Amino acid sequence: MSYKDTYAAWSAALKGTEYEGELTQIGADDALCEDSFYKPLEFGTAGMRGTIGLGTNRMNIFTVRQATKGLADYINEIGGADRGVAIAYDSRLYSDRFALETALVLCQNGVKVYLYECLHSVPQLSYAVLKLGCIAGVVITASHNPPQYNGYKVYGEDGGQLAVEDAATVTGYIEKITDIFSVAPMEQKAAEEAGLLHFIGKEIDEQYYQDVLSVCINRSAIDAQKDSLNIVYTPLHGTGNIPVRTVLGRLGFQHLYVVKEQELPDPKFPTVSAPNPEDPAAFVLATELANQVGADMLLATDPDCDRLGVAVRQKDGSFQVLTGNQIGVLLLDYILSQKTGDRKGDEFVVKSIVSTEMADVIAAHYGVELRRVLTGFKFIAEQIKLSERTGKGTFLFGFEESFGYLSGTFVRDKDACIAATLTTEMACYYAEKGMNLYDALCALYEKYGYFDEKVLSKTLAGKEGIAKIQGAVKTVRANAPKEIAGYPITAYADYLLQKQVNCATGEESAITLPKSDVLSYQIDGGSFILRPSGTEPKLKAYLSASGKTQAEADEKFDKLVTAVSALMDELTK
Repeated sequence: MSYKDTYAAWSAALKGTEYEGELTQIGADDALCEDSFYKPLEFGTAGMRGTIGLGTNRMNIFTVRQATKGLADYINEIGGADRGVAIAYDSRLYSDRFALETALVLCQNGVKVYLYECLHSVPQLSYAVLKLGCIAGVVITASHNPPQYNGYKVYGEDGGQLAVEDAATVTGYIEKITDIFSVAPMEQKAAEEAGLLHFIGKEIDEQYYQDVLSVCINRSAIDAQKDSLNIVYTPLHGTGNIPVRTVLGRLGFQHLYVVKEQELPDPKFPTVSAPNPEDPAAFVLATELANQVGADMLLATDPDCDRLGVAVRQKDGSFQVLTGNQIGVLLLDYILSQKTGDRKGDEFVVKSIVSTEMADVIAAHYGVELRRVLTGFKFIAEQIKLSERTGKGTFLFGFEESFGYLSGTFVRDKDACIAATLTTEMACYYAEKGMNLYDALCALYEKYGYFDEKVLSKTLAGKEGIAKIQGAVKTVRANAPKEIAGYPITAYADYLLQKQVNCATGEESAITLPKSDVLSYQIDGGSFILRPSGTEPKLKAYLSASGKTQAEADEKFDKLVTAVSALMDELTK
């Protein structure tokens, strides 16, 4: 069926409803109509994420109902209806409505539901799945995407995002639903009276806060510095406002200031172009407040409170925004250094394949196993599940360069509340030594070597853009470079073909990770990795260079940035 046929079917089905006007506007713009209807919104391992609006390729109540019916059929097939599904939602446009629609479609299909009564974070949803013993979880969020997006993330019974195989099974059930308008929700009153719809109360919140506080390693450092450390925090109009302030408040921090303009939920995110703590622009208002109150450190969380950004005041009074990799290695070294005396010897840490190789050096220094996984925090969660199932290995810490961190196993996704707790504790620890977090980072570079990293991305929206992104990776795969920036490629890995090659010897070896459309190229003391984003219409390149001195690392890194930027421009023109 063509996009025009699909559009016509929607127009006929929704004629005379509140949606008729929007559909008429879409039909008047052929490019918009095609992009809205040329394909179904993909349900992948991260669920669905897309622009809000009418159409099969959009986030709306009809695509949400369809996905939920597929999930309900999957749950009923495996006999999990009585265990229930936990549901949370963030501050995005229609998140509350999409969450209720999800709940009532599940109820209509005989699946018990536990629904948060107000917005809650992604990690709190993961926590609730585990605490309530649910068969699955759903959270309505588009994470740090711009305001026009929303999304639908599904979690498994282990509290992590749905496994690849299970997501494929749910997709199969969704694809069987040929009439999207046939999926109907149950009436809320009927769902409650039938004992199918339950609301999650504050007792789960309280248990979550207590468990977050339990990740603290060095309370004496906090107690020594809590009256002097001066912190500005911004939730960027999202769900982090209550949990982060609650936990830091209970730790006793006396000087915690919140950016008022960004304190309350707002689906328009009016103070930022995108509510993304990875972007230094997200700290503009926090910096202004910090200069008024004399703050030492800035913290920012994204709308679903799973990513944490950090900035540190320098000696000249300016703020240095740390990268996700820098926060990750600071936390990794701090946790391992503080736990040297009580380790059993089977501990492990986890990072994604696109995250800094400095983590490998740190883990080796402490004699701790480092496990590498594909991009996506669900793969870190799977390592926790694997260790529990086999009884082998004790999880200490996991992180991704995209500002996601986790310590503890009571949550199975990245958790900015946990990360904020450990980061403030770490700041207290170094303050006792007369250092801030940037001083500590510089000391790590002196100890382990200098590492530069950067993510380059090209956004190409629409049908043509997605085709260009996919074509770019195919082109590089078919024409593997022999050098980059004048440096010979020493080895490369193709995660889709599941092979890695030593260029000097020609020797091939197998990659045991799941298939993924990722290409990785190594040079002496550096690398670049190319992949399409799984959640946005972006082509991404991850660059890394290291050296014994900062100058050595910078020289190599600058050449890599120039060369890979030119390559991406050529691939996407």
